[in-house]
Amino acid sequence: MSGGPHMTMEQVVRTFKPCKLYDGVNEKIVSVEVDGEMEEVEIDPQEGPKILKPDGTGPGPNDFHKLPRVCRSHLDMSAANGLSKGWIFYTSTERKMCVLQAAKINKQRRALAAQRSVE
Repeated sequence: MSGGPHMTMEQVVRTFKPCKLYDGVNEKIVSVEVDGEMEEVEIDPQEGPKILKPDGTGPGPNDFHKLPRVCRSHLDMSAANGLSKGWIFYTSTERKMCVLQAAKINKQRRALAAQRSVE
């Protein structure tokens, strides 16, 4: 090849810097807009957002929302249970999506519980 510009492939290693989004949130509760209404989500600093039980009652000690593993690769950090990496390793985008999904789940479960109580 002559002396023109060209692209080379090099390995770049970067140190992982944990995301700080939602760290230090007062009372570990955040408000998220879901369908034009504000929904509160409780966030555990180690496990992530808590979700209500299917009957609409408060979350138990193991009721956390996790993002599913999207691909199987020898490079991923997934646990044997098929769930993705831990909350402390989530990127800011993953944290935002996880909290939004938890808010939607909680809103739906509250609505179903309210509907059942009316019937």
